[in-house]
Amino acid sequence: MLVTKIEKGKQHLSNIYIEGELFASVDVDVLALYNLAEGVNIEKEQLEELIEKSNDHRAYNKAIYFLGFRDYSTKDLRDKLKLTFPPENIDKAIEKLEKFKLIDDNKFAEKCARTLLFEKRFSKKKVKLELVQKGIEKEFASSVVDSLCFDLDEQDQIRFLISKKYKNAYTDEKTKRRAIAFLQRYGYSLEDIFSVLKEE
Repeated sequence: MLVTKIEKGKQHLSNIYIEGELFASVDVDVLALYNLAEGVNIEKEQLEELIEKSNDHRAYNKAIYFLGFRDYSTKDLRDKLKLTFPPENIDKAIEKLEKFKLIDDNKFAEKCARTLLFEKRFSKKKVKLELVQKGIEKEFASSVVDSLCFDLDEQDQIRFLISKKYKNAYTDEKTKRRAIAFLQRYGYSLEDIFSVLKEE
């Protein structure tokens, strides 16, 4: 297979033309390792290997890019990467990230649970559900949440949320209905919600 043209592409890629037709776009750094140049004949197997190595490299770099903005669970990161890369390249990227301890579901679960419990003030039930949806095992999610809020009073959480968002919920029916709907979305039981609303 004759390489007839190599040109600069988008986003750190090079476009490789075979017999005058665009065949693939590969990472510039990976391409440099193969010493490929215009006018060179290359075996199909070697070209396929180059593309595979390029995809591995790009998937890993894209994962690093995403992690530079925020933490991800393994599942969330996979979901993000699968919009661009095949599963086999994602598997290798995740394996490499885990090897270098750049992604850790246990640490992610604890950090995420803290944020949801103490900043967003979700209920324990809601936090556990959120963690499971992010790919955290159900038993571990429960263990993490329970360890963080062994002395957390959910009715105190409800009082705080009402004081911040629905101060008139105790006296105004319309505001009360809105507060109830909001608190239910946060995972609180009607029993706890009504118990708090009856206090004033």
